[in-house]
Parts: sequence; structure tokens; C-alpha cells
Amino acid sequence: MKETVKQQGRKLLRPLVSVLVALRVSPTAVTIVGLPLSIGAGFCFAAGWFIPGGVLAALVGLCDTLDGELSRRTGTASARGAFLDSIVDRLSESFVLVGLYWYYRDSWFGLLAIVALVFSLMVSYVRARAEGLGRECKVGWFERPVRVLVLLAGAFILGRTWMPVALGMIALGSFITVVHRIVHVLAQRSPAS
Repeated sequence: MKETVKQQGRKLLRPLVSVLVALRVSPTAVTIVGLPLSIGAGFCFAAGWFIPGGVLAALVGLCDTLDGELSRRTGTASARGAFLDSIVDRLSESFVLVGLYWYYRDSWFGLLAIVALVFSLMVSYVRARAEGLGRECKVGWFERPVRVLVLLAGAFILGRTWMPVALGMIALGSFITVVHRIVHVLAQRSPAS
């Protein structure tokens, strides 16, 4: 995502972050809250309750944004928190997309949900692996916030019949981002030893 878009999102969340700071809510608590919400979202999607699933998925996305903002505001950002956040994010996305797979399991759309899941996870994996090797990898548009927005559009606007369009967009956008990141990293010179 473009940094200017991220900055605009941060401005919108400032009042809520201020409330959490005043209540002394820890970033880790916000991260953990996202996990049962995502299980609930996955269950709702699996049952065909797309509006409640969308509401819960929106709350999961909000938790994912708030924990980072809260850690920055309170100066409590840490490698441990980032590690936990990354794990919870991957699990959350998996629960939601597996729920959609379950709902569409008797059609080709179930396979589309699995493809969306695989490439969504690969977007994060490629970046993490590249950065673990000392390479810069902040390219690509289909990061998690974008995937969440597309999913929410599917849940609230497209509904059960047309949600596969959103799944297709997530799968294709994630695939393009994975390829973009791989090409970007391979084009870089090796970091100095």
C-alpha cells in the first residue's frame, strides 16, 4: 500500500487509539482479541451468514491495524510483539478463507478460496523470507489491508452469489504481488557480507 494511504488511515484511527491508550490496553491484548473474532468470522462464512461474517472480519482488520498503531503510540513496539502479530494475522486470514472454502466446497469456488488463501499467505511469506535474508521487499499493492477491504466488499456488497468475484480478485491480486516481490528481490544485489 502507498504510504500516503496508510497515513490517512492512521489519522482516522487516532481517537480510538487515544481511548485504548487511556484505558491502558496493551497492543498484545488487541492482537489476541483478533484471533477468536477471526474464528467467528470463519464460522459465519462457512454457515453462509455473510453479513455477520463481514462484521467480524472488519473487527479483525481493525484489531490488526490498532495493535500496530497502539504499539507505536505507546513506544512498546518489540520484535516479540511483531512476531506474535504476524502469526495471528496469518491464522486470522486462514480461518476466514477456510470458512469461505467450506461454504463453497461443493463448487469450483471452493478451490478459488484455497487459491486465494495460498497466495495471500505467500504475499507475507515472500516479504518475511526476503527481509530475513537482508533484502528490501516492501513492493506490491495486495497487502493484507487491501485483501481485507476486498473481502469486506464481497461480504457486504456482493453477497453469497458474487463473493467468488472478490475471492478471484484476492487470488489474482495476491498472485501478482507475489510475482512482483519475487522479481523485485531477485533483481537486488546481494547485501554486503
